[in-house]
Amino acid sequence: MASIIGKRYGNAVFELARDGGWIDTLETEVALVKDAFISDEMKNFLSHPNISMEEKLSAIENALNGKVRDELIGLFCLVVKKGRMTYLDDVFEEIEESVDKYNGKAKVYVKSAYELSELEKSNLAARIGELTGHVVVPIYEVDETLIGGLVIRIGDKVVDSSIKGHLSSMRRSLLDGKAV
Repeated sequence: MASIIGKRYGNAVFELARDGGWIDTLETEVALVKDAFISDEMKNFLSHPNISMEEKLSAIENALNGKVRDELIGLFCLVVKKGRMTYLDDVFEEIEESVDKYNGKAKVYVKSAYELSELEKSNLAARIGELTGHVVVPIYEVDETLIGGLVIRIGDKVVDSSIKGHLSSMRRSLLDGKAV
């Protein structure tokens, strides 16, 4: 889940793309920016205190010029100027989620106690798609601590039907003195 700062920057980029009519190329351009910033060498360079801001900004412009829109270059220069490099992953995540939402897609994070079969995965994705009205992009993860059941996260909403979740809920109820 993206941080508040990541959401602000990500939303700004998405709104620029929506207003400018270039949402269809936004994902591709953001992927290029992501590739440029993801290397440890580039991250170290941009966060190094002995390298001047002018050199950092020049490196960004040289790496991205002609490959992505000036608006994206400007945004990522601003992120570096403000010293918010640690939020870049959140910015990328927010942009991807906004584009997916705009296109009627929803990322769904599913944790299960064991590896789901392909049939279970397709049935679950279809059912979630029916309930949400979105094209579902499921991301599966195995978490053996769940014991059984599923934990499903769609955006900010979490549905915990795991045995671990039920046991935790029972424990809280018993400690609070409430009947289950």
